[in-house]
Amino acid sequence: MGEWQDFNQQSQLTRQCKALRIMNICFQHFKENYVWQGWQVEELFDSLMRGYPISSMLFWEVRDESKSAWKFYSFLKFYREKYHTHNELFDTKGHKDFRAILDGQQRLTSLYIALFGHYDEGIRKTKWQSTNDDRWFYISHLYFNLTQSENPENPNVEYEFLWLDKRETNEQNIYIDDGNQKWFRCGAVYDIRESNKLRNFAQSNNLSGDEWDKLDAFHTLIFNTKDESKINFYLETEQNPDKAVNIFIRVNNNGEPLDYSDILFSIAIANWKNLDARTEVNNLVDRINQDFSFNIKKDLILKGFLFLFHNSIKFQINSFDKGFIESIEQKWENIKDCFIETFRLLRKFGLEARTLSSENAVLPILYFIYHNNLTEQVVDSVTQKQNRKLIKAWLLRAIILKPFGGSGDSVLTNMRKAFIKDFKQNNKRYFDEKLDLFPLKEIEKEAKYSQSIDEKYLENTIVDVRKNSPEAFAFLSLLFRNFKENIQTHIDHLHPISAYKIKVKRNARNMNIGLTLCQISNF
Repeated sequence: MGEWQDFNQQSQLTRQCKALRIMNICFQHFKENYVWQGWQVEELFDSLMRGYPISSMLFWEVRDESKSAWKFYSFLKFYREKYHTHNELFDTKGHKDFRAILDGQQRLTSLYIALFGHYDEGIRKTKWQSTNDDRWFYISHLYFNLTQSENPENPNVEYEFLWLDKRETNEQNIYIDDGNQKWFRCGAVYDIRESNKLRNFAQSNNLSGDEWDKLDAFHTLIFNTKDESKINFYLETEQNPDKAVNIFIRVNNNGEPLDYSDILFSIAIANWKNLDARTEVNNLVDRINQDFSFNIKKDLILKGFLFLFHNSIKFQINSFDKGFIESIEQKWENIKDCFIETFRLLRKFGLEARTLSSENAVLPILYFIYHNNLTEQVVDSVTQKQNRKLIKAWLLRAIILKPFGGSGDSVLTNMRKAFIKDFKQNNKRYFDEKLDLFPLKEIEKEAKYSQSIDEKYLENTIVDVRKNSPEAFAFLSLLFRNFKENIQTHIDHLHPISAYKIKVKRNARNMNIGLTLCQISNF
């Protein structure tokens, strides 16, 4: 069981910040790079000095096999605009147990940079955008205004903290500005930790009584704060990353549900070694949507990884461990090409975002094409004409019959049994026997939804189908099988919709639809 704790129950703030150098797990990608602006850090310290709570943190105690199952990242030692925003990978091999940050990365990184590092902003109208050179940056340390004889630059603060460029301060522990205000470099507090050193420091720098009081208050905040409400955290100790992430989602809900697939995506891409996974996946999604007029999300790409290669199709953190994702990276180019050709095939069938009502229906097609090495043939090769016919028929029937409902994962798991009864991850065997033809009937049999679309079915169903619905397109595609593919299609009608009333449904059997029923007798 996890528990809520105050920083002081474990250590003082300074020791906690030092310990946090290795606490940044791949879950830090929830918020991706460090994104706080300088003024936000300044206000964070003002809040701490004023006794304001800065919200709770969420940590995960990482032990045993969890240390090697995921990638972990050290703290950002300094921030440089554009050039140094990523956390560095930390090698946990042989390392003792530690705590990882699930929620609170931005705040804790801000504390760490302010006390141990520096914050670099590019000097505008210089070469900083194209050249990572110290000359084109303000290299700043956080300073605390002990005098405050002038109004703060930020009217929202009571205690003034500012990032000051080292070319102005020369990194002095006490910097005196043009208004004779004395500024204390926050990181220097570790040089005066003992009370006698604090006294000597105040005297040697001629601090007034008020200035000394401010410095003492800051010193107390860092080393001996008594206010347990300032910084607190929840520590999850169970070695179950799914539970830890669910806690994160609940803590951050605030009335709007977080996208669980975004979290899965962040964890998955953290384990890619050589490719920029985020760019690769986003580019694939954009290409499919822009080139073929679909509207898929990255969720489908993640689900495709699982359907192609994992024992479990269900979205869960444990599925996207380091070993699995590294194997996906190795296969990425082939997976990407297969996705592209699959959607090119669907577009050739006349489908698009408006008419593809179930993205899950794409996955069995993807499975058959990928594991049968048909990526380069399936769309255009004469040898695949029969497969294209079977794939199209199955897909249109799936749009009409809606097999997935509210239990898509279970249905997909059953559908995969049409290819292989007992799927084993990493065994490199994906068919019980060689499948030359797409197993339309076997998929429907395994999913338990086989239905004959005959005259009776049409009489009871087709008049309820609304114009412009995916089902209307699917019905018409089945009815007019010889309709030229790969052209822009529109569903139209011979009579004005306003002329149809409820009585049309009652007289449906009198409608002359029998002329076309024979065309779908094979479906």
